[in-house]
Amino acid sequence: MATTVPHRLTGSQIPTDEVDVALAEFGPELFGLALTITGSTADAEDAYQAAWMQAATHWAELRNPRKRRSWLASVVARSALRTRRRRLTWARRHPPISEAQGLGAMMVWDPSLGTALLELTDRQRAVVALHYGHGYSLDETAELLRCSKGTVRSHLARSLTTLRRTLHDDED
Repeated sequence: MATTVPHRLTGSQIPTDEVDVALAEFGPELFGLALTITGSTADAEDAYQAAWMQAATHWAELRNPRKRRSWLASVVARSALRTRRRRLTWARRHPPISEAQGLGAMMVWDPSLGTALLELTDRQRAVVALHYGHGYSLDETAELLRCSKGTVRSHLARSLTTLRRTLHDDED
């Protein structure tokens, strides 16, 4: 028998089994998405937890359970962008302790890629993470980030130019 928890706003019941299954199935992928966008393990953890709290709050509103992966990715991506924006605002107001602090949390498997990704804007990083890192089409990426398809294509083109330039400079 499935257990349920009351939804805090509507009073309806949310099946915890559905949330547990979604967490087990998509959790690592979605945490990776948050990590890629935020560039920091601590920020990714905050964004990831906030996203799951928001998702649980709105769980009953999802009409098509087959779209749960993309819906959750959208929630996580927006949460990660908000978290990163807050961190950057904070960083502008406070002097950094060490420039190397953020690099340690970036793409452990390829430090040069992690450094190159730091050259991208938040939106460009989100587009690259969703499209190349998580396999969403450009149209799906536009839907997830709630922007036009042309904007996504523009962000992707600019980010690829920046990545090529940055990675090429590292080779020299």
